[in-house]
Amino acid sequence: MHRTVKYGLYAVVLAGVVGGTVAWTHIDKTVHLKVDGDGQAVHTTAATVRGTLTDAGFAAGPHDVLAPPMNAKVRDGSDIVLKRGRLLRLTIDGKEVDVWTTAPTVAEALAGLGYDTADFSSVSRDKRLPLSPTDIELRTPKTVTVKADGRTRVALTTDATVADLLDDLGVTVGGTDKISVPLSAQLADNLTVVIRRVRNARIIERRPVPFPTKSVNDPTLAKGVTRIVSPGQRGVMAVTYAIVYVDGKLVGKTEISRKLLQAPITQLQKNGTKPPPTPSPGSSGPTTGSGPIVVDPGSAQAIAQKMVAARGWSDSDFSCLVTMWDHESGWRVNATNAYSGAYGIPQALPGSKMASIGPDWRTDPATQITWGLNYIQGRYGTPCGAWGFWQSHSPGWY
Repeated sequence: MHRTVKYGLYAVVLAGVVGGTVAWTHIDKTVHLKVDGDGQAVHTTAATVRGTLTDAGFAAGPHDVLAPPMNAKVRDGSDIVLKRGRLLRLTIDGKEVDVWTTAPTVAEALAGLGYDTADFSSVSRDKRLPLSPTDIELRTPKTVTVKADGRTRVALTTDATVADLLDDLGVTVGGTDKISVPLSAQLADNLTVVIRRVRNARIIERRPVPFPTKSVNDPTLAKGVTRIVSPGQRGVMAVTYAIVYVDGKLVGKTEISRKLLQAPITQLQKNGTKPPPTPSPGSSGPTTGSGPIVVDPGSAQAIAQKMVAARGWSDSDFSCLVTMWDHESGWRVNATNAYSGAYGIPQALPGSKMASIGPDWRTDPATQITWGLNYIQGRYGTPCGAWGFWQSHSPGWY
């Protein structure tokens, strides 16, 4: 009986040992854990995924992907996959947005968000994403038109600003140039940038200064006759202007200073005050027929002054003309040279030459003056040129 008891006790102890071994076998497991693509074997006694992760030193956050779920039971040989979330702080064409991803690299993350490789990324696409936040600037290609220097260029670019694009195109903007969009402006699709070249300069122009006239009455000259004693001479004024050119065209001109380079010389002249002779009894007065023709020399000179100015000649030229024709005809339309037959205010020889201007050449001072100025211009260039010739030939002629 004692022997039987002994064997029975052995049996109980053996059963306990065997039973304990079987129970331990059910608690200790080997689980295959893959975290962000990297696999490892985890020995654990945990019954769930949560416990297994804890034993392996991991925790699943709200932005992570876990399979199977936290509360799922694990057995020996179970597979657990954990993809941890990464925060991307994106700036997309100037707009900021936060995005979570479980992609391990920048390339996979951007592809998953729908961004093409043609888009600009401030971070290399080959970089692995850390668990800490990653700042990435993204720029999509944009079509931008640049108009400058007479050219229009259309560019497809991922540059950030107008300045970056102009630098890539080799277009410079000067300090005075005008640009339709600030250089610091962000590029937008279908944006047009217009650059206008502005150039500031200074120029100096010489301007004539009219000469004053001093008149003295002369009772020996017929009333209406003016005789130049000493011709006046115009002065010269230097006028400085600030000018502005835009794209080569003058758009602004502002006077900023004046300087007298040569003072004008006063013209001294005599004005006749001698009254005309009293007509004899029975005379019908001036006529335009075969009798004497009376035309006020002052009126003829006024006509000539306007014609001289119209041809662009100077006041000095008019003075020369007055002096020369004073000697030639006294500005009388019917003045006749008894020796040569020259006729009229300019003393045309023969007088019929003036018919090329008009049929009224015998009586119309405007017709005679026009012919005379044409003659002077064709032969001497200016009245002063003719007067100079007249003075060098004695007796005077031209």
